[in-house]
Amino acid sequence: MGELAPLRESYSGKRVLVTGGLGFIGSGLVRRLVRMGASVTVIDACFPDQGANLFNLKGVLDEVALVVADIGRVDDISAYIVDQDYVFNLAACISHVGSLRDPLRDLERNCVSQLRFLGALTELSRGARVLYTGSRSQYGSPLYTPMDEEHPLRPVDFNGVHKTAVEEYHRILHGLDKLRFTSLRLTNIYGPRHQMHHDGQGFLNWFIRQALAGQELCVYGDGTQKRDFLYVDDAVEAILLAASDPRCEGKVFNLASGFPVSVAEAAAVICEVSGNSYRCVPYPPDAVAVEPGDIHLDGSRLQELLAWRPRVELREGIEKTLYFYRRHGSRYFHEGKARVDLKAGAMG
Repeated sequence: MGELAPLRESYSGKRVLVTGGLGFIGSGLVRRLVRMGASVTVIDACFPDQGANLFNLKGVLDEVALVVADIGRVDDISAYIVDQDYVFNLAACISHVGSLRDPLRDLERNCVSQLRFLGALTELSRGARVLYTGSRSQYGSPLYTPMDEEHPLRPVDFNGVHKTAVEEYHRILHGLDKLRFTSLRLTNIYGPRHQMHHDGQGFLNWFIRQALAGQELCVYGDGTQKRDFLYVDDAVEAILLAASDPRCEGKVFNLASGFPVSVAEAAAVICEVSGNSYRCVPYPPDAVAVEPGDIHLDGSRLQELLAWRPRVELREGIEKTLYFYRRHGSRYFHEGKARVDLKAGAMG
């Protein structure tokens, strides 16, 4: 995707920190920032099953400072977070079902670590523009659709509660004039460099994994529930635009494509491209607890402010994603392989 001139001007020569930068969206940000001439530091805890993968930064790893550490371990990271111009705060453990099984671990990794990190950031990079990535899970089951930013926040799992709390940490510190923040609530981002060894972080990417394995796709329920899918490159561009625009400071926005489709329709597109088939199956018990029903977001506020629109339609995005994993699937389909690469620093 070509660079927009205003973006290059905003980030060229700037000091930029990306937490969670070895993950799916974070690595996309890092790659774009490097291309635009930013001086990039990546901090990632590399927790198992969360998607950190050294291969995500293949080709740019030598151009970034990489710190493998939990952002809550302030003594380990303080030297790397001084005088940053921008901070993209994507560090999080994301598992809705997992948060119900172990809420205290989710609290520690998401809320406690974030509060420690933000405290250090207010001391060491007080002038930085901080963009936090929230989630549509903060809304819970919809009272109406599309859900705008005024929709009540009623999460159905502890992960959604904790994402909301962290967003509030940023807002409070902004109100105290200790940092400059923007929050984007993301929904169903898909595309290359997502972890593909378990189905706990986005069903569209897991459908693509099933298709690549020649398996029949399993759609929960009747498949009529609607979702809003956004290709990762489009999400990255919107995140970069929002962080660099002073009009976004202190505000919360939905980041969505604005083109909801049913889960069955999305599965059908994957099957058309891959030659597979899908079937509807009953919800597993643990999935029922975190299923919000028919849910999609109103992203018009951010789109109108930034004059931004997604460029990649669903079919094209699926084709791009399938192409990437056909070439590099071995780097993503097994957690053990990604972990070995992280430990050894092997790029291959």
